[in-house]
Amino acid sequence: MKLFGFGRTKATGIHISGQTVRVAALDAGRTGVRPLVLAAEELERPFDPTALNDQQQRQELATKLVALAATYDFDYSNACFSLDRRLGLVQRRPLVARTVHENREQLLWESEQILAADARAFSCDFALTSQWGFVVAARHRALDCYRTLGKETAVGQFDVDLAPFALYNAGECANLLAKDELSLLLYVDMGEAWLLLIEEGELSALASCVWEREDNAVKALKGAVCKLLNEGISGLQHLWGAGVVYWSEGLAKHLGVPHSVLDPLAAVNPKLLGSATPAQRSAYAIAVGLAQRELAR
Repeated sequence: MKLFGFGRTKATGIHISGQTVRVAALDAGRTGVRPLVLAAEELERPFDPTALNDQQQRQELATKLVALAATYDFDYSNACFSLDRRLGLVQRRPLVARTVHENREQLLWESEQILAADARAFSCDFALTSQWGFVVAARHRALDCYRTLGKETAVGQFDVDLAPFALYNAGECANLLAKDELSLLLYVDMGEAWLLLIEEGELSALASCVWEREDNAVKALKGAVCKLLNEGISGLQHLWGAGVVYWSEGLAKHLGVPHSVLDPLAAVNPKLLGSATPAQRSAYAIAVGLAQRELAR
């Protein structure tokens, strides 16, 4: 399925969830960011950490990605993959030092204590706000599998990021994160969801949830929201929904807060967006956020 496309790409985000791979290709010019391609492809079987380590399944995904690029005339010269939620460990810590360097050193030390004797098996990175530091740890072995996937897909400049940070990036670049409100960003896919609590425009807390049957989705989402709101923050004012927005609409009604669709391309000139609706574009929020990360590098 392709929503729109033209030209060549400068950065590409690749989001793999279950049996669906979504690709967003963006270009940055003097007039701002423009979308080149939003495209999705269904896989023959779910892609998970086990499949990532399986040469045949990994090659099947690479073949799908190469075919998408050939069909819609873009390339993977600068691409970022979403890291499977089961392969990334995220810890939130309050910032205690004055400088970015000192805070990163403190977070690195804390992450080494958490990982203990297994610390050398992990690669760590950090996302800093004015109050919090988010430590992300992923096994070198898993990242090597993504690098292999990148080579098989003919990726030039390769990167990997966690879905929640890409979702935040998409909301921020779309100018949707108000500085004067407490809001929830929710991305719902088939069987899983990411939830981000945004306070005064900054990431404050995050959570994920999964379910096996569709009728368990509401219970899982409510439980994840309760977990976030129990972080000591109250007064939720807005819910931004992406992906399967049906679930975010229902959750907003339950919470008694306004609901809006998180259109990752809301800040783009409408003339460049074709006939795709905001709800359709919201399914690509993570892929767009990944591409925007690369454009900013």
